[in-house]
Parts: sequence; structure tokens; C-alpha cells
Amino acid sequence: MSTAPASLRSPPAALAPFGAGGATGAPAPLEVHVSEGRPAGAIPSSRWAPRIVALRSTLREDGVPAGDVVFTHGVPHAMTWIEVTGADGGTRWLGVQDDVIESYVFRRLFVALALGLAVVGAASWALARRLTRPLEALRQRIESHDLTQASTSPATAPGGGAGTLEIAAIETAWVALADRLAHQERERALLLAGVSHDLRSPLARIRMAAELLPESTDVAARRTSIVRNVDVADRLIASFLDYVRASELPLIATVDIAAVARHLLETREEPADVLALTAPAQLDVPHTHALLLERLLANLVDNAMRHGRPPVLIRLSADGRDAVVDVEDHGAGIAAEAQARLTQAFARGDASRGTPGTGLGLAIVQQIVRRMGGTLSFERVAGLPCVRVRLPTR
Repeated sequence: MSTAPASLRSPPAALAPFGAGGATGAPAPLEVHVSEGRPAGAIPSSRWAPRIVALRSTLREDGVPAGDVVFTHGVPHAMTWIEVTGADGGTRWLGVQDDVIESYVFRRLFVALALGLAVVGAASWALARRLTRPLEALRQRIESHDLTQASTSPATAPGGGAGTLEIAAIETAWVALADRLAHQERERALLLAGVSHDLRSPLARIRMAAELLPESTDVAARRTSIVRNVDVADRLIASFLDYVRASELPLIATVDIAAVARHLLETREEPADVLALTAPAQLDVPHTHALLLERLLANLVDNAMRHGRPPVLIRLSADGRDAVVDVEDHGAGIAAEAQARLTQAFARGDASRGTPGTGLGLAIVQQIVRRMGGTLSFERVAGLPCVRVRLPTR
């Protein structure tokens, strides 16, 4: 590499923009370097870059036939090299200092990197969506599955295709498991319903026979004891039937739970200082059944009356997409470690061992709430124990 000979000391006007500007902004004298061969480590330029097209066009107008244009990162300056053909037919490379090339190359690298990341991100997102869409569809099916209904054959994922073979195998196994659970649930419900129905007939006969006993003094106490125990057994059987009904009644109606609560208070006939209601004029709950909502409220009130302490307050409210049912009492509440266990069938707390009951009250509430897609929780509101139920309204 050498400094240009005298014939090249006055470079074409097209090279002027590549020189370094002085303090006043005027171009500094342009020093041109000459290389007989292609500079080592040269970076090719884009033939169709606007800057390169303009350079070649201007050189052509000045009578300088230009070939390739390359860049080098030299120390201390970057250089732009242009392949030109001399009068003798030989080719040389003319190099000039380029103060723009550094930022130009880095801009190109940055744009290329950004485009590459965008393409990789889009491809990753599309692949993740393809893999997770069938899993999400399966999750929704599992969450919305009703154990009282038989499952259908595995459904394909939305948008066609059932996903991978592994996901299809998982769904097939889930359908088989759900069918077995549904079959067991139906058999259990049928057994409870049958036993409860068959027991009610002899209980009715026992009660009638007791009431027909003579009205003598020594018989009256025994008759009262018989009738009382028959009533307890009848309530137990009624609880079994409610437990079965909670999983069988169709959820196809929209019911005003505020009206159900007002009707419940009218039938119980407790004074306002024992049982009170705070509710809006109307609070509709879709995909439910009036009997199930009535049983839910009645069981919560019975639980508060038996195991808590009056006064009991039923508070209904709307909270975003949910209808909220709060039942408060003035008792000690349920210990945190016992809350999950008391929502299971036939479970009873230690403090309620001597209190009449079946152990099905909160279990029936939990079953109803789960079928409706809601939640059951135990809270404390203003220091008072509260059982809270949230039911979706949309």
C-alpha cells in the first residue's frame, strides 16, 4: 500500500464526502491511498445500498470506472476502498478515510441483530403456542368436567389437530379415568338414594306405631323418645338425599339468590336479632338450580346456628364477576387446621361431637360450590368468623 501518485492527488469529486471535516465544517484535504490488490480483511458492501449506488454513479459521471467497494477497519481510521481501472487496463484500489463507515457498519449489524431476534422470537412464540394450545384445551376440559357425566371421546385441540402423540395419550388416559370416576359416583349416588328411600318406609311405620301407643303416663315418655329418634334418623336420611341431589340436579337455570335467601328467612321464622339478611334487591346466579342454592344457604345457616353462636348474619353482595355469600356468627369459628377436613363427608369437629348432626352440611356446600365453579373459604370479618362462598355470575 502506498500514497497515491501525483495523477491521483486530485481525487474525483465523488470522494469528497468521505473526508474528515475541519472545525468550520469545510472538508479537509483528502488523502488517497493506493493498493495493488484487494485490502486484507476487507468487508464487502451491499451493491444496492443507496450510499454505494450514489458513489458509483458519481464516479461514472466523472469518468472513473468503479468496480467493487469494500470497507476496512484500520487503526486509527476506517477506510473505504474502491476498485478502479486505470488507463493501462490494470486495476487498483483507492482508499480514503471514512468517518461514517464505523457507525454505518454498526447500524447494519444492529438492524441485522434486531431482525434476527425478532424472527427467532416470532418462531419461538409460534412453536410455544402450537405446543401449549392442546395442553390448555385439555386443562380446561379437566377443570370443567362434571363427574356425574360420562366423558366423550378425546376431542381435538382448537384449530384442528390433537397436538402431539404424548398429549393425545394423556387425554385418552384422562377420559378413561373420568369415565371410571363417573361410574363410581353414579353407583355411590344410587346406593345412597336406594338405602335412604328403603329406610324411610320402616321409619314411617315405627313413627305411626309409636303415636298409636296408649296415652298412659308410663308410655308417654317412651313414645316421645321413639318419635325423637325417628326424627333424627329421618333428618340423617334427608341429608343423604341432599348429598346425592347436589351432584345430580341439572345446572341450567339462572336464579336470583337474594330471593332465595329472603324465602329461607321467611320459612325459618327466627327473629331479626337471631338471623338477619343484608342483600341487594336482585342478584342473579347463572348455571345453577334453585334447590341447590336453597340447600347451600340453609346448610350454612344451620352450621352457624349449631356450631357457632347467634346472632347470624347472611350478607349477599356482587364483587366483579362473582356473587359473594357471607354467613357470619358470633362463635369461636373453625380452626385453620380443621377447615379442609370439615368439608369432607361425615367429618365433624371435636367441639361438635355432642351436638346433633350428620357431618354432611359443609360437604354438601362444598359439592354444590364446586359444581358451580365457585370457591368456599373460611374468613374473619371484623373479628367475627365467616364462611364465604363465591359463585361466578358470568
